[in-house]
Amino acid sequence: MNTKELILEEALKQFSEKGFAGTSMSDIAKPLGITKAALYKHFKSKQQIFDEIILQSEERFKDIFEELSVHLPSNKKEKMNEKDVDAFSTITAEGLCKSVLSFVRFSMNDPYSKQVRRMLTISQFQSKELAEMYTKRYVETMLSYDEKLFTSLMKRGVIKKGDAKTLARMFYAPVIMYMGIWDREPDRAKECEKAIKKHVEDFVAMTKE
Repeated sequence: MNTKELILEEALKQFSEKGFAGTSMSDIAKPLGITKAALYKHFKSKQQIFDEIILQSEERFKDIFEELSVHLPSNKKEKMNEKDVDAFSTITAEGLCKSVLSFVRFSMNDPYSKQVRRMLTISQFQSKELAEMYTKRYVETMLSYDEKLFTSLMKRGVIKKGDAKTLARMFYAPVIMYMGIWDREPDRAKECEKAIKKHVEDFVAMTKE
């Protein structure tokens, strides 16, 4: 690792333990055995370090989402990716369970993603801006995607007609709930996996046309 990579690694460790506001540039520099002046040669501010971590984490999620045929829109007005609709139009209950659990396992087990989630979980209570970032990343973006997907699947006659927004909440809420339990109580990981799998199977059975 070069110095810049070491700084990002240490900063993420500190942010995930104390949050963004609770971490100083000195906190990041000291464990690395460098001065704050040396740190500023690589990053102009703590905010720039934070932004780089978020950017890298988004790239990691793009890769896993690409594997799962999930292309998250950059804004609410962007149309649903038809390739995603095609993929989910023919997916089986077993296939959907596998897809959802792949996303969950990556989120929970990938060290980098886990630290980023904890960083934002703590930091959301330290500023309004970071609270909004947490909500957008882990709630609004996913709900918006699911709503558009379910709307498209209804139009194709793949799932029963209904309120897409409500269905999105019904589908995603239990998943994020069990991820929260898993986060707080890692020894319940298998229990949470089973619960998520059962939830997805029940959802498919309930909505199947």
